[in-house]
Amino acid sequence: MKQGKCTNRAGCLLGYRGDIVSAPEDKFLCRECGKPLQAVADPTPGLSGFKKAALGLICLLILVVVVMGSILFTKITRLQREPVPVNSMQAPSQPEALSTPPPAASTPAPVAPTTPTPEPAPAEPASEVVRDAAPNLDLATQANQSTKAEVLKRIDLMPTISSENKDKLYVSVERARQMGRIITIPFSSGKTALNNSDAEKLKKEIQSQQIQSLLQNPTAVFVILGFADTKGDEKTNLRISQERAESTLKTLRDKCGVANVLHSVAMGGSTLFDDKGLEKNRTAEVWVVLP
Repeated sequence: MKQGKCTNRAGCLLGYRGDIVSAPEDKFLCRECGKPLQAVADPTPGLSGFKKAALGLICLLILVVVVMGSILFTKITRLQREPVPVNSMQAPSQPEALSTPPPAASTPAPVAPTTPTPEPAPAEPASEVVRDAAPNLDLATQANQSTKAEVLKRIDLMPTISSENKDKLYVSVERARQMGRIITIPFSSGKTALNNSDAEKLKKEIQSQQIQSLLQNPTAVFVILGFADTKGDEKTNLRISQERAESTLKTLRDKCGVANVLHSVAMGGSTLFDDKGLEKNRTAEVWVVLP
């Protein structure tokens, strides 16, 4: 057999497509149109028909092996990338159960007796009028001398009374033969006025025989000293102490019936009574001055 191409491109399909066909050498003609073929070189010279078939089979086997290998590789890769089945993930669920605290063991319900109760803030001391059981009117004592000197100093700073009354008060204190505290009225923080209950307590103490004997002396002058603690600025403390003294004076005059001469003196912020317990310095004191 001999390989060739048909040259009848206009009247033969094989010639038009340029197909290579085989024909015997003695009848080297196109099987379609019968025209002579143009010989072409054998693409696989030296190979017999059996060898050609064997070569084609080998190529086919190689192609099959390559395709199967590719399919196997793809399948293995897909298995490696696939997530673990849900059934296999549910097995090690015990650690999560351990991380959730048991309702009764690790978080016991609070018991009422053991629940800490916040400690209430200490209340301000109740206003309790205190009368000196035995007033010390002796000016020879150091306490009375110190208070007298402080009152004299404060009289000069009093802005609420006239110069005439200021002079009278100064003379009364300066020339006093006897002077001493008879009543102490404590005040709560920020409080500057006596309420009805405080006024009744003060009136009750005024009724004592000891104080009544002093009130019956027309020459006795009563000086009310107002005090504040040392919190805040000096100007504010002076105002608070003045209001406490004036409130006590008004109560003595209007509700307790005291007809003697009364004077109020603002002593400002003080630690005279206690340098640590500030509440003890929020007071008003009633002093008697005897000429």
